[in-house]
Amino acid sequence: MNRNVPARVEHEDLMRFLDGEITPEERAVVQQYLETSSEVRREVAIFRSLKEDLQDLSFVPHGGKSVWGRIRSRITVGTGWMLTGSGLVGWAGYSVWVFVKSPQALMMKLATGGIAIGILVLLAHVIWERLREYRTDPYRNVHR
Repeated sequence: MNRNVPARVEHEDLMRFLDGEITPEERAVVQQYLETSSEVRREVAIFRSLKEDLQDLSFVPHGGKSVWGRIRSRITVGTGWMLTGSGLVGWAGYSVWVFVKSPQALMMKLATGGIAIGILVLLAHVIWERLREYRTDPYRNVHR
């Protein structure tokens, strides 16, 4: 065996060889080793096929979200809505109870209630229109 050829070429050296990340001197050594060892040629063929298979993989799954991202989204969104809804119901109930029990004049209570109900109706209308528009939006699945 030639003195320039090492006793063994490591797998890391073979991968760097396939990726073109070695110096010309190291490339010559690996090529010499490839000429003398059928085992190393077989390993290089395996690594080359793995590299070709892995080249087609992407880190962004099709559709833009991974399976775990969708599961996490379903859990967190549902939990968030549940906590927000129950908090709002509790807050609104307490606010109504304090409002009714307050010593303010009836006219002030009716005026304040009218303003609050009007704002809630307008907010509900905007939310309803946005949902209706979202269902029929032809561009909702278009991503940049």
